[in-house]
Amino acid sequence: MPLLLSRDELKPLLDLTKAIELIEHVHEQQANGQVVAHAPYHINVGPGIGLRVVSGAVLGDRRVGVRMGPNSGLGGGDKMYALLFDSETGELLSFMGFPFGTLRTAAVVAIAAKHMARQDAKKLGLFGVGRNAFGILKALLTVRPIKEMYVSSRDPQRRKKFCQEAAQLLGISVHGVEEPEQAVRGLDVILTATNSLTPIFLEDWVEPGTHVSSMGKPTELSRGLYLKANRIVVGSQEQERNYSDKSAALPLVELTAEGKLSWSRIAELGELVTGQAIGRANRDEINIFRESQGGYGDMALAAWLYEEAVKRGLGKRMEL
Repeated sequence: MPLLLSRDELKPLLDLTKAIELIEHVHEQQANGQVVAHAPYHINVGPGIGLRVVSGAVLGDRRVGVRMGPNSGLGGGDKMYALLFDSETGELLSFMGFPFGTLRTAAVVAIAAKHMARQDAKKLGLFGVGRNAFGILKALLTVRPIKEMYVSSRDPQRRKKFCQEAAQLLGISVHGVEEPEQAVRGLDVILTATNSLTPIFLEDWVEPGTHVSSMGKPTELSRGLYLKANRIVVGSQEQERNYSDKSAALPLVELTAEGKLSWSRIAELGELVTGQAIGRANRDEINIFRESQGGYGDMALAAWLYEEAVKRGLGKRMEL
């Protein structure tokens, strides 16, 4: 019988340190061909509203499943659920509340930065002050000695509020900036998490040595920046190639189709974790990481949570 697990039961079990450990391990499995990646997709029920479905498999752990819930147009937030199956028998193991999507994203971005950002990176530029931002910033501060942050947001009041909260929460110097260029030039790390359908800054502003980490729409970074970068790494090639939102441009897909970039030279995160590829060759290299929106990573977390819940006697068995 499957185990029903509430988010209140699961929340105390998983912290950032453990999430990073689990996400590193699942990317080791990725490099060894032991994960199945599938691009997230939406079941649209109206303009900008729908059900978001993220799925994948971790074959080394014999687990496959889906994470699903309403997108931001239907409330989003904590209304995410996971179904976890045994990948060999098809048995439904658990139905769980799953408030860990942001934690998974934070772990992925931190792991990439550990391999790709300069070790002495101290200054960070942030575009996008949504619900993912604080968790990702906390994770970044565990792998690089960030001391200053420059925040660009179109909403001045929201930007001001975020900067005040970030300074208090993170214990670093936080500055809101009026011009996007101020959150790019001279900075060590640029973190972007927006829904912009056009590039949010000019590639000419990005200086040697910068690590750019993108987790918003593919269109938030320009084609020119991808061509300028010395190195590009993605969470999953499969998911970048089959990105669900076809309403806007897909710069990586377009540039590879045009022969200006090659997928053979775009590493996956698992290759960095296992040492099959390097994230930075020298201090002056500009590199880009694209976070590929979950799936197998979520299932890695769900699999561990299920096993931990069984050990602790949590949840309720269900007859279906």
